[in-house]
Amino acid sequence: MNAGENKTTGLVKDMDTSILNTLSLIAPDLMEEMELRALILERVAALEPIGRRALAARLHLAEREVRAAAEALKKAGCLTQSASGMELTPQGQSLVEAARAVSGGRRTLSGIELTLSQMLGVERVCVVRGDADIDSGVMEEVARAAARQIRFLLQDAHVMAVTGGRTVALTAEAISVAAPMDITVVPAQGGVGGGVSTQANTVAERFAQKLGGYYRFLHLPDGLSGAAADELARLPQVREPLELVRHADVFLYGVGRAMELAQRRGLSAAERDRLAQEGAVAEALGFYINAQGRVVGGGSSLAIRPEDIGRKNRAAAVAAGRAKAEAILAVCAHHPHKLLVADEGAALRMMELLRA
Repeated sequence: MNAGENKTTGLVKDMDTSILNTLSLIAPDLMEEMELRALILERVAALEPIGRRALAARLHLAEREVRAAAEALKKAGCLTQSASGMELTPQGQSLVEAARAVSGGRRTLSGIELTLSQMLGVERVCVVRGDADIDSGVMEEVARAAARQIRFLLQDAHVMAVTGGRTVALTAEAISVAAPMDITVVPAQGGVGGGVSTQANTVAERFAQKLGGYYRFLHLPDGLSGAAADELARLPQVREPLELVRHADVFLYGVGRAMELAQRRGLSAAERDRLAQEGAVAEALGFYINAQGRVVGGGSSLAIRPEDIGRKNRAAAVAAGRAKAEAILAVCAHHPHKLLVADEGAALRMMELLRA
């Protein structure tokens, strides 16, 4: 870091947060523009070279908004534009830390992590800058952070149970080890239909490949119950992986919004109405959970039982996006967690809800 960067970072750290708070009250339009420019500066730093159209798509913004802000940054000597895309100038590079301070709000990530850890009773909270609901690229950053944290939890001879879903699948792609580990990975739920690449069996296999370990498939349709489920559970090829799941050392799963998942899974209108009446806000590990942390539906998957999840404080949840905040709070109320990985959008919203 050069002297200019030290000076800029020092100024940002010394800035009275009340100035930004006051600015947001008396000139919200100015504050919004400043945050937009700061966000663009930060994302260009991570993705350069990148075109305006590609950046607008990643941030879910109109291209004209990105163009106007980028032109302002170019005039200020922070960006250059070429056929390959936008890149930061040395001056722009020196302002990245300041941009993060502005675009990320007035609290440090470490402060947010500590506050949420205490409020939720979660052993380790890891928060990634940004909001996946605004910038789709943040989802990949959350997955990379989750991969690093999971690697710290795993030891040789461990069994890890994983669910399907995009975020957990991205975590599998992001994880890496210097040497193969004696790890067994099992799917925490069955699954048929939908995207094969994000089903639990596929995700478990990918984790095992990346870790240099072993995997077991669970040949079981998700949602199966009754006599058919009982019959399948007696088969060795089903019973053995089920036992591994129930005694896993780490449960890694994604968190979904209840009604969104209920519709995606094809629940009938009557079933969705019942879940809504019961106050379901979250879906995790096949269960629908209300805001008080009580299971109000689902749980028909043979692999997981409510009492399995919180045992030995081995649950690790990963989720991204401000809209997931209520769902994350619900699963944290249902059972203890060793690890929670989320983005800043979800984290700040959770703090708002907890303090309301």
